[in-house]
Amino acid sequence: MVMDYLSLTFIILALLLFFDGLIFGVAAAKAVTSIILVVIGLIIASFIGLAIPLLGSSTGNFLGGLESLVVSAVNRYGPGFIAMPILWIVGFLVGVFAI
Repeated sequence: MVMDYLSLTFIILALLLFFDGLIFGVAAAKAVTSIILVVIGLIIASFIGLAIPLLGSSTGNFLGGLESLVVSAVNRYGPGFIAMPILWIVGFLVGVFAI
């Protein structure tokens, strides 16, 4: 099923992608604090038994998982999948330079 570009779901998704990029841009602008907080968060997460599954797997498993993720997204969103990174990058740049 390919998503209709004028549907409410696609518009909400586009806005969420922009704001996600915006948040990451603000975090990148405050890089030193962000890196310290991420490292502290990962250390705390490792103490309570949480882990990021993609970081602990081998390269082959990572690429296979990434491929299945991209194929799934293309099947779900169709050509709109190309707009998603663009929206994220625009939000990221706005977050870095404007805020």
